Amino acid sequence: MRRIKFPESSGFTQVFWLVLMTLFMGCERAGNADGEPAADTTRSQSTAGVPAAVVAPTGEPALAELLRTAKRVPNSSQWFEIITLPNDVYALWEPGHAEKVNAYLILGASKDVLYDTGMGIASIGDALAQLRGTLGRQQVPLMVINSHNHLDHNGGNSDFDEAWIIRHEWAVRKLTQGVASGFAEYWAALTPYPGVVVPDSFDPQTHAIPPFPLEGIRFLADGDVVDLGNRQFRVIHTRSHSPDGLALYEETEKLFFGGDTFVGDFFLTRDLALLEEDLQRIASLEVRWHYSSHGDQLIQTMREGWRLSVVRRLRAGEGQTGSMNFAGQEFPLYSLDGVEVAIAAEFLTY
Repeated sequence: MRRIKFPESSGFTQVFWLVLMTLFMGCERAGNADGEPAADTTRSQSTAGVPAAVVAPTGEPALAELLRTAKRVPNSSQWFEIITLPNDVYALWEPGHAEKVNAYLILGASKDVLYDTGMGIASIGDALAQLRGTLGRQQVPLMVINSHNHLDHNGGNSDFDEAWIIRHEWAVRKLTQGVASGFAEYWAALTPYPGVVVPDSFDPQTHAIPPFPLEGIRFLADGDVVDLGNRQFRVIHTRSHSPDGLALYEETEKLFFGGDTFVGDFFLTRDLALLEEDLQRIASLEVRWHYSSHGDQLIQTMREGWRLSVVRRLRAGEGQTGSMNFAGQEFPLYSLDGVEVAIAAEFLTY
């Protein structure tokens, strides 16, 4: 196991947003300590995009109330909503787009981590610099980590000199190629949201993600430890949503950042066997705080052990089979006991 000490100096398809919007609008249900599903908890969406009724883990205040009352940190972009969260974590949320992407600043004693860089619609580098200035952390080293290399998670990489990823040929290729213009339907999938203003510089007809230089790419591997001085995050390499999935787990405070691999009862995956493998790897983790990469920043404690059992039953032939049709593409869809799995291998490795 490597311990990563950061130096003290220092032809995508137009329907992607439709699929991910479906993925991240799903509801979460509470589970018991054994990972079995508990009684359903109704979750209605408020105008702030926060679930109206959620039981928070281990007796903490309800997550809905926590998110509703969490301090917002102003920033000049008017695109990011910066939210103060428990455990010295700040979300840089993009609620003005259907993706509703979250990037996270995680504070440490010796360095900070930025987990994902968002969509690139507004400068996350500028918003982050303002946030770190407000926090008095301008001189603290920063380590930028991509949860995976889909364009809604690495769109702001060009604001930074280095980005840490899982070593994989596909991921390196996507970063160094960038994403050319021509995805107007995707980029224009804007969602009205109070206080959020689309940057004047954003033009969906020409917006693109610039190539990231190969010399700026750094690599993490499964089992590595990202050491922030006062807390250590273990790297977990996941492969079911994309070949370069990178989750982070901190055992002491039981923090989990799962990227797009683990978000609820709907899985957009490359392969059922890979999904089972990923679920098996994290099913035994004790998670108190699950930070989600889309939508509500905190979701209920994972019940991945139960979802693992459902996926195994699906692989054994139980459940219903169907398909999802998007813009001329058809994805196989498997469902059982409220869990749905769409298989989209080529789609997810565009």
